Amino acid sequence: MENKNITYEPYAHIIVKLLNGIVYDENEELWNDLLHYQIEITQFFEKIAIELIVDKKDGYAYLKQIEIDEKGNTIGLIRRISLKYEVSLICVFLREMLDEFEINNVDQRNLYITHKQLKDNIELFFKEKGNKVKWLSKFDTHIDSIVKLGFLKEISSDNKSKDETRYEVKRIIKAKITNDVLEEFKRKLEQNV
Repeated sequence: MENKNITYEPYAHIIVKLLNGIVYDENEELWNDLLHYQIEITQFFEKIAIELIVDKKDGYAYLKQIEIDEKGNTIGLIRRISLKYEVSLICVFLREMLDEFEINNVDQRNLYITHKQLKDNIELFFKEKGNKVKWLSKFDTHIDSIVKLGFLKEISSDNKSKDETRYEVKRIIKAKITNDVLEEFKRKLEQNV
């Protein structure tokens, strides 16, 4: 039976989108609603120990859990995802590529890369041929994982060749792979070499 007396906040649809993942400025109507109701949405999430992060410059918003005690515990609403080493390595490469792109391309907003270009950059990292072959055999699976995380967005795909698939590197990667995380990962890589 339908209940027509239910009332809800005018920003309820934005809350649902944020709970499902990242909101980008590409969806102009949703983005404008988010900016319009940003204070109300922020207050809503603060009540349940979640912080709304909005980066207007790079055009994304996401939710971050607030630690509720000295041990770093959270309420556990937002699932923490542990990345496999290989996925982390590709994310580090993507983050560095985005940083370099932003320094050298002031007139373009987005970084686009093909599957082959990304694979070629990763291949340079490996010195031993055996490790490279083994690692690259699962490369497509790792890329699919990164797309699901929202760090890459498939722009165009040529059904004939996976190598020509184009991706946009999403700027949210800067928020998730911070400079501190980047430096820590590089330090660990140097220790393992």
